[in-house]
Amino acid sequence: MPAYLFTFHAYRSWNPDNPRGFVQRGKGIQPPNHNLARAYDAVAGAAPMIFRREHQRVLIWVGYDVCARRGWRLHFTATEPTHVHYLVSWRGSEPWDQVSTRIKNIASLMLGRKLQRRQNKWFSKSGSRKRVRDRGHFLYLMNEYMPRHSGLKWREVDDPLREPDVKKPSAAASGY
Repeated sequence: MPAYLFTFHAYRSWNPDNPRGFVQRGKGIQPPNHNLARAYDAVAGAAPMIFRREHQRVLIWVGYDVCARRGWRLHFTATEPTHVHYLVSWRGSEPWDQVSTRIKNIASLMLGRKLQRRQNKWFSKSGSRKRVRDRGHFLYLMNEYMPRHSGLKWREVDDPLREPDVKKPSAAASGY
């Protein structure tokens, strides 16, 4: 059974001039680059996005709903103003990229619908994925890594009907 940690960053939330450096596709972690940041800013399609609490609620709800509808197992969702993590496993033949794309596309659609906002870009171009290697890695993600995030969180042991920030979605309410 595949299990992955998917991460989707808010659009332009981590620019090349970040003091901690940045990840450049194909080159890995790079030191801060102010010239590249200015070039990215010049061609940006929209303003930077930060996930406020209302965004984080929708992102958690979407992860829960998408996984429940498809028979996938959402183990944990953790948010930050700059990104969201989904720890997901599934039985079946879907490749990881289809699972990731489905979650991200529906999250983008539902952010616009639920918040009644038109936004050209909710997320950066691509997300990241890390395959869960073994039980120890899974337990580290569940018990240490994900709980450290400062935003809203949901884990499968939580009851979404009781969580004050997340309501169990109904089929009629989702609209997709």
